[in-house]
Amino acid sequence: MDRQKSQQFMQKVVGDVGTALAAALVIAGDNAGLFRAMAGAGPLTAAALASRCGIHARYAEEWLGAMACAGYVEHDAAADTFTLPDEHAAFLTDPASETYLGGLFTGLPGLMAMAPRLGEAFRRGDGIPFAEFGAGLPVALEAMNRSVYENRLARTWLPTMPAVVAALASGGRAIDVGCGTGVVPIALARAFPQARIDGLDLDARSIAIARGYAEAAGVAGRVRFIEGSADALAAAGPYDFICTFDVIHDLPDPVGVLRAIRGALAAGGTYLMVEPRMGDRLEDNLGNPFGRMLYAISCLHCVPQSLAQGGPGLGACWGPARARALATEAGFGEFLPLPIRSPAMAFYALR
Repeated sequence: MDRQKSQQFMQKVVGDVGTALAAALVIAGDNAGLFRAMAGAGPLTAAALASRCGIHARYAEEWLGAMACAGYVEHDAAADTFTLPDEHAAFLTDPASETYLGGLFTGLPGLMAMAPRLGEAFRRGDGIPFAEFGAGLPVALEAMNRSVYENRLARTWLPTMPAVVAALASGGRAIDVGCGTGVVPIALARAFPQARIDGLDLDARSIAIARGYAEAAGVAGRVRFIEGSADALAAAGPYDFICTFDVIHDLPDPVGVLRAIRGALAAGGTYLMVEPRMGDRLEDNLGNPFGRMLYAISCLHCVPQSLAQGGPGLGACWGPARARALATEAGFGEFLPLPIRSPAMAFYALR
C-alpha cells in the first residue's frame, strides 16, 4: 500500500463530493439571485449580500463560505468580505450572453436523480427511455445550450459555409433534426427572414414548448415543427440545409438517420453535424474537464436512452473517426471538419 497515494485519493474523493454539493448550492444561489447581486458590486459582507437579496443572513454567510471554498467567489479575510470577480461573473450572471454556463447546472438534479435507476440498468443491460428522465429535461437541455446557439449560430458558425448562407438568404429551406425546444430553428428564422425553417423531434413535450417559443418570438408563421422520427424527412424535404446538434450519438439507428438526412438534401445541399469535441481514444480525453463532464453525461443520459430504443449506445464521446466512418457508410462523399473554435463542440459539413 502506497500511503501517500492512498491519502491523495482520499482527498480526491472528498473533493469530488464537495464539488457535487457545491453544484447544488450554485443552483440555489442562482435561483435566489445571489450571483447577479454580486456581479460588479465589489467586496460585500455577508450581511450586505443578504440585504441586497432579501435573504436570511445566516444563509448568505454559509453560502458565501461554500462558494469561497469552491473557488467561485474570493474572500478577503481581513475585511471579511466576498467578491465575485468579473472573470467569474461572465459565466454565471447573464443567460443571454454567449459565455453563460449557468445552464449547465440546470439538468443536474434530474440527471443525478436517475443514479439508482441507472444502477439497475447496468445489471439488466437495458436502457432508460427519454421520457423517464422527467418533464423538465427538454428545458434543462435547452438551458445548457441556448445562449451559445443564439449568439453564434448565424453570426459565427454558418459563415464557415457560404453556400448555406446564400441559400437561406435567398429563401431556401432548412430543418433541424432533433430540434428539442426549437432554439436552433427559431434562431435560423430570425437570421434569415426569407428562409423556410422546420424543426423535427420525437418528443411531444419538446415540440409543444418549441411551438410556444415560436409564437412568443413572432416567427410561428415561418417555422414549422414536426413531431416524428427521421422517417418524416423523405416527405418533408428536400432541404438546402439540415443540421443536428448533439443528436446522432443518441439515436437507435445512427446510420439509418444519416441516410435519411442524405436523402432529404437538395442538390448542392449541406448537412451540418455538431457533436462533442472529443478524442477518438479515452487517453486523448483524460485530464480534460470537458472529457470528465461529457463521459458523465453520456453514462447518465446518452447511452441509456439510446439503449432503451434498441440502439448501439454510441455515447457522447465517440470521436471524429467513428463519426466519419458512419457518414461514409451512410453514403456521404464529403466529411469536412469546419474551422470553428469551440472547446466543447466539433463541427462537420457533410455533402
